Amino acid sequence: MVDPSGVSTLDELSGLLRDLRRRQARRVRSSPLGVGELAARTGWPSAAIGAYFDGRALPPAERLDALLRLLGATPAECGAFASARSRIEALAERVPARSLLPAVGPAPLGPLAADASPSGSFAVGSAPPRPPAAGPAPSGAAPAGAAGPGLPLPPAPIGFAGRAGAIARLDRLVPGVRAVVLTGAGGVGKTALAVHYGHRIADRFPGGALLLNLRGCDPTGPLPPADALRMVLAALGVAPADLPLGMAARTGLYRSLTARRGVLLLLDDAADADQVRPLLPAAGDSIALVTARAPLTGLAAAAGEDGTGPPTGPVSPALLSEVDGVGAVSLDVIDRTEARAMLATRVGVERVGGEPEGADRIITACGRSPLALAIVSARVALQPEFRLGAVGDAVAEVGALAWTYARLGPAARELLRGFGAHPGPDFSAADATILIGRSGADALAELVRAQLVGAVRAGRFAMPALVREHAAGRTPAKERKTLQDRLVEHGSEFAILGLAMRRRRYRDAWRIADEVDGQLDAEGRWDERIAAQGVAIRAAEHLGDPALLARAKRAQSAAYLRTGQHEAALRRLREAADCFLAQGDPAAAARCRQDLAALLESMARFAEAIVHDELALALFRRAGDVPGRAAAHAAAAWHYALAGRAVEAVAHGEEALALHGGRGDRREVAAALAHLGRVHAALGERDRSLERLRAALDRFTELGDRLDEAHTATRLGDALDGAPAIGLWRRAHAIYERLGHPSAATVAARLGI
Repeated sequence: MVDPSGVSTLDELSGLLRDLRRRQARRVRSSPLGVGELAARTGWPSAAIGAYFDGRALPPAERLDALLRLLGATPAECGAFASARSRIEALAERVPARSLLPAVGPAPLGPLAADASPSGSFAVGSAPPRPPAAGPAPSGAAPAGAAGPGLPLPPAPIGFAGRAGAIARLDRLVPGVRAVVLTGAGGVGKTALAVHYGHRIADRFPGGALLLNLRGCDPTGPLPPADALRMVLAALGVAPADLPLGMAARTGLYRSLTARRGVLLLLDDAADADQVRPLLPAAGDSIALVTARAPLTGLAAAAGEDGTGPPTGPVSPALLSEVDGVGAVSLDVIDRTEARAMLATRVGVERVGGEPEGADRIITACGRSPLALAIVSARVALQPEFRLGAVGDAVAEVGALAWTYARLGPAARELLRGFGAHPGPDFSAADATILIGRSGADALAELVRAQLVGAVRAGRFAMPALVREHAAGRTPAKERKTLQDRLVEHGSEFAILGLAMRRRRYRDAWRIADEVDGQLDAEGRWDERIAAQGVAIRAAEHLGDPALLARAKRAQSAAYLRTGQHEAALRRLREAADCFLAQGDPAAAARCRQDLAALLESMARFAEAIVHDELALALFRRAGDVPGRAAAHAAAAWHYALAGRAVEAVAHGEEALALHGGRGDRREVAAALAHLGRVHAALGERDRSLERLRAALDRFTELGDRLDEAHTATRLGDALDGAPAIGLWRRAHAIYERLGHPSAATVAARLGI
């Protein structure tokens, strides 16, 4: 038996996981399961699994349990590992909060960013991700307002011009506030100014800079504050397993981290003050630049560029509730001089100088809107034969977006309409292929070059809200339904789940929920994971499929457990067991009962755990599953021992031993003897415990199982005194040293060496 009872460090736990992997390989006479294969079986990221085996991350409770089962651990071993994990976690909680942070410097961005600088700080000024296949996006291709869910500070916008007054105002504000709100209508260039100014001051922030799209004007709805905090904390190096569960705790951790680091946070497209308030950094060297279409009442007062209205600068605490140190800058369209400079930078000084009247007609037709000018100039730059005056006349007649749309190829127009029909805040390169087939990659590249779509992180793209509204308006209802049906049939994203249910595509809804489950768990999006499996449950009910219903309920129980909702997890496990039984799979129902018993054991509800042990035994008998029965007897023995019921504990332990012996499995017989030694020890029956442990030690030695020999020798030594204990510890220490096992240090401490 792999025994983690003495484990108290992450290195020791990971060492035992590696032992289990080697043992499982010996049992099936194969090579150990690789990280890639485990990732394929579980749906978890390979990097996370590698971190569990390397001792760089503590597996979440339900992940550890699932991993142990894949590696063939017995229920008793699962219980012991769960206790060891809890012990390590409890010890970690007594370590200062720095344990959440890297030892030196800020962490690279997690799910918010594609890359980081070699120093570990947020990548500032890196090129945006390129579109697929059909050629690279031009530098600075992300259009104003097209920020995605999160990025390092994007490249400084090409062709940025003017805003001298606003920049001067920001220079006066920034040293003395912790947030500045940039307000103005859609397309006025709030994001462009925020990114431009962010680059201007980035060197003041050793903790780096990041941008988060709050989706305030997105038709899919604003980003919930809890999700925003989760994403920012991940960017600051907090692992999903370390995320606090409540908003207050997340906010506290966020402000603690930003108080220690100088971080520049760009919060783009805020919906209201309530969304922004939890994201305001702590007083210190960090600052937030916030963009919003309307003044954020209760957070900051607006100030006109002409100096009218409330004064720009720190706002009275009376207006901000508990929040203070917030300034505001209001933006309008750029003036004609700034517009001409922007156009010249994008289409060429000579071209604008050669057609000054034509340039003025474009500026007038675009209403001096930076977004409209960016979109029109992107097309003009690609078409040197276009006369500026003719372009200005055409744009004046139909509008910047309509003029640009008309000049797209048929595939790009169809893809733009498809993105307008997409239910999520952003979309993938794969979605382009789903929507319009093989031409999707080329069409996506064309939309990026036209400044209608921007790359927001590796493989993800988004549109400014105004462009999205225009695209949606051009999509007839029948075509919209066709495009969305393609996404439901072939897509696998959380955002599509609701659409699948509204379309009554229940099998697709179940499939999507199942496919995103591992990703949501890995990213710490546990509320969304619960919601996704709730959709899967409803879909399975509509389908009348007890097998799918059982799997969804079991998955949701794991998600509930991640958020500390133990009673909800217990309820779903009970329901899953009933579903498996209803579909005629007693072995699967038995495994749910074992899960219930293990969860109840972790809650110190031993009598209830025993009930489920007995139910599991009955179900394994019905299924004719002898190894399952043996495992269930072993688990029952331990739970009866914890409950102080000696007769039943020993009886179950002996039954497990007999079943393994009847199958001729010498390895499992040795493990059962070691387990019985633990049971007798828990019951205070020292002599019987020593007898069983000695028998187990002899068998492990005969089998040549050096690792379990060392583990059993350690436990036996712990039960003895004097020279016999020292002799056993030395024996164990020599084996651990020879194997390079981390438990060598633990036993060395017992020996005082």
